[in-house]
Amino acid sequence: MKKYVKRRHRFFFWALRPIGYILARKLYFKTKTVKLDKKQNYFILSNHQGYLDPALLALTIKRPIYFVASDALYSKKWYLRLLFYCFGPIKKRKGFADVGCIRRMCKIAREGGTVAVFPEGNRQWNDSMFPIDKSIVKLVRMLKLPLILYNFRGGYGVQPRWGKSIRKGKHVGEINRIVSWEDISAMSDDELYSTIISALKVIDSDSGELYKSDERAEYLERQLFVCPKCGAASTLVSHGNDVVCTDCGLTVNYGEDLHLTSPDPDFKFDKVVDWYEFQQQYVLGYDLETSDVLLSDDSIELYDKTEQKRMLVAQGTLSLTKDALTVGDMRFSTSDISGFSGQDGDKFSFNIGNKSYLVIGPERFNGVKYMLFFNRVCEQIQEQGGDKYYGLYLNPDQR
Repeated sequence: MKKYVKRRHRFFFWALRPIGYILARKLYFKTKTVKLDKKQNYFILSNHQGYLDPALLALTIKRPIYFVASDALYSKKWYLRLLFYCFGPIKKRKGFADVGCIRRMCKIAREGGTVAVFPEGNRQWNDSMFPIDKSIVKLVRMLKLPLILYNFRGGYGVQPRWGKSIRKGKHVGEINRIVSWEDISAMSDDELYSTIISALKVIDSDSGELYKSDERAEYLERQLFVCPKCGAASTLVSHGNDVVCTDCGLTVNYGEDLHLTSPDPDFKFDKVVDWYEFQQQYVLGYDLETSDVLLSDDSIELYDKTEQKRMLVAQGTLSLTKDALTVGDMRFSTSDISGFSGQDGDKFSFNIGNKSYLVIGPERFNGVKYMLFFNRVCEQIQEQGGDKYYGLYLNPDQR
């Protein structure tokens, strides 16, 4: 059987390290290299704030690291495929329980490699922590390695996922804690899970740091879609540091401290996550009988990304009803959709059987609203009491 850990991974890790420092400078990222036992490999868990987190984390820990990566990256440009050849990340199919991914992680651990996972499974949308499944405890015990708990701080402030521009401010990466295998073995599952959650929780808007830009609010409509004053949907437009409702004129400023302010006394939200939770309640209370079409957007492209090279299969108007998701002339029954998740602000993906699809909209397209409304109309999710991940509710203990 071929080894997964290869010499070329170590070579490219060192040869391309200077590129990591260039990227770090662009993102105002700072870290200190930590010397670890060369004879010991580790399992790394980290919070996830930015697209380049793997490259930045590798500047702290000077050794080849095998990151678990979504299969969405495998279908993109040639330079990404080259990165997979150079570094050997562990492919995980988004939206599916991937036993093969776990087997590859165990194989790397046995071969002496260091494995890294972002257990939230997604980059932050709104400066709140995504729920971490308790199965992470089982994975920690399965790999039988010392555990590194790592923190990114300031990544949401510098480059929020819904945004486009980079803001100037404090952005650091550091090891929060190293837990020995002996200590892991002595912990109960609940104790270990609590240790992971408390160590990985980072909320940038609570830091007091400032993030400077003249385009702080640009593309907030990728995350926000309901006006809290007039209740209109899909009427928010961002420009510079403000987001405005085109129906009622509500104007909200997104500040350097990552907090929201408005001259309108009726506006009560302090943070983006507060506004997002209001949208969750809006969707929960939405009367599905008021209209046949719940959501609709134009200029949409649909790709089949089941294979590594994604293929355009439809384009035109995207619409969601209680019964179906339609793109152009392709229609998918909501009862057949087994997974529905975000990629970036202007994208989302879904699965039908063994098929995986990617929806891409214009640059200000809001895919979040489709995820929330799908969670509302999907009978399987409703039978389970809602979707804790994308958000018809958040776990208050993890905020």
